[in-house]
Amino acid sequence: MSLVRLDKVSKFYGANIVLNEVSWQIANDDRVGLIGNNGSGKTTLFKIASGEISDYKGLVERAKRARIGYLHQEPEFESNQKLREAIRIAAFEHIQEMEKEMDDLAEKMGNVKDDEEQAEILDRYARVQERYEAHGGYDYEHRIDQVLGGMGFRPSDYELPVGVLSGGQKGRAAIAKLLLEEPDLLLLDEPTNHLDLEATEWLEDFIKTEYNGAVVVVSHDRYFLDRVVTKIAEIQFGKLEEYRGNYSKYVALKEEKLLAQQRLYEQQQEEIEHNEEFIRKYHAGQRSKEARGRQKMLDNMDLIEKPRTENKRMKLAFNTDVRGGDDVLQLRNVSKVYDNKTLFRDLNMDLYRKDSLGIIGPNGVGKTTLLRMILGKETPTTGLVKVGYNLKLGYYDQQLAGLNLNNTILDELWQLRPKDTQGEVRSYLGRFLFSGDDVFKKIGDLSGGEQSRVALAKLLLDNANFLILDEPTNHLDIASKEVLEEALVEYPATMIIVSHDRYFLDKVVNKILFMERDRVHLWVGNYSAYQEHIIEKRAEEIARIAEEKKRIAQEKKRAEIEANRQEKEKDKKKKKKKSPPKKWIGV
Repeated sequence: MSLVRLDKVSKFYGANIVLNEVSWQIANDDRVGLIGNNGSGKTTLFKIASGEISDYKGLVERAKRARIGYLHQEPEFESNQKLREAIRIAAFEHIQEMEKEMDDLAEKMGNVKDDEEQAEILDRYARVQERYEAHGGYDYEHRIDQVLGGMGFRPSDYELPVGVLSGGQKGRAAIAKLLLEEPDLLLLDEPTNHLDLEATEWLEDFIKTEYNGAVVVVSHDRYFLDRVVTKIAEIQFGKLEEYRGNYSKYVALKEEKLLAQQRLYEQQQEEIEHNEEFIRKYHAGQRSKEARGRQKMLDNMDLIEKPRTENKRMKLAFNTDVRGGDDVLQLRNVSKVYDNKTLFRDLNMDLYRKDSLGIIGPNGVGKTTLLRMILGKETPTTGLVKVGYNLKLGYYDQQLAGLNLNNTILDELWQLRPKDTQGEVRSYLGRFLFSGDDVFKKIGDLSGGEQSRVALAKLLLDNANFLILDEPTNHLDIASKEVLEEALVEYPATMIIVSHDRYFLDKVVNKILFMERDRVHLWVGNYSAYQEHIIEKRAEEIARIAEEKKRIAQEKKRAEIEANRQEKEKDKKKKKKKSPPKKWIGV
């Protein structure tokens, strides 16, 4: 059954067409990843599907009584409500109305003496109670705690006013509310933007195992898409096209399709060129009739369109001025304490030239603090942090604090290359997709993705031989992430990357430091290899527990058999004692 169906839907913003006769349907069991470049129309499509936008051409049908839950990029809550109560009211208002109705009926029953009237009230109470139970009324408080916990909230956070929550916390609260409402269709717009790795993995598992409705998700998190969706819908040049499978499968299918279309296009172009040459040569000669026939064939030919791709991609290449030493970093028994709270303790690690280390962990465990120690901007509470010889550090700050918001893009880069001409600086900025009048925009007026590209442009000029990157992919679209991945894979020196982007880490790192709330441990390999290791360990542990249970059961069974045997022996002895002596009768 289709929950939403679009038929030849078009949407204009001024003279700019965003969606061009898009036809699409969402079935009740779909798990779809909606992808496309920034500005391609993904959020517009969500708003049309949910009914928020009605100004469009074409037809949109929604299933009767279908409940659509739409997670906006910018969630809203009433600021004076406390977190848990806000979620409770927003997600379970209908259950609370039933609770009030049951309370009112119970009170009435206590005040009514007439048997017939009491029976009528009791019957109404039973019907309301049945609906209450069917809607999960007896366990919804537990579900609130389960989902808030999954979203990374602690019980101490539940009584915080929504108004004091950070943007990230409000985003997590909005996801919690939506999951608890259990709509028939979830429209999730960048749900992992405000989630740490632990909460992201919890959301993946919840969608896969506990949520039964349809899901359409816009996300730049390719690992998330690989785990959650079974279909990719891509918006490109105003059109929508679907591919079966997860994101990795889509990449392979898209490449195959483009190559096949390119081959067909080239074959047809060769055929056209050959026929046009024949027509030019024989149009007035003895073979003019054949030439006219070929011209007619060309006029009626269905032309194969040349494959179109998004050609605008950044051009990155990290270079180094000098070769650094082989021993890049030593950490010995490093600990950090803030306000009597231990972030981490007894951290020991060695990093060597050409190592690429990823650091992952929940928010608040000290990942950025560790980077600042390596940069010399923080001191450890205990232990030694030693950076090697002849190293030039390049730092990407996730807060983009190194950007002057009052500068234009051109000025921000020109101050680093004062000897270059304006044309040379503009040419360099072109590699980061800034052209024309774009270079005169102020940094403060740019989007997060644009500011990230400016920060990367500055970083490349450092020619560092030790890169330290704090969440470098946070604001980048998928195409830009892929360019950054390719550049870092080719980087000839050492790097440390804090990131929750598992797909990105899989591509570029060969070691991972896991920073958790109670421990820190190092894994040699990428994230997927670590996950496989964890799965194997869990399987081994499950097998060990099963074997232990089997052994205990066998021992218990043997003990029962032995106890039964001993009981029977006791019974035999008792019977012998009770039996009278046999009398011998002589002849």
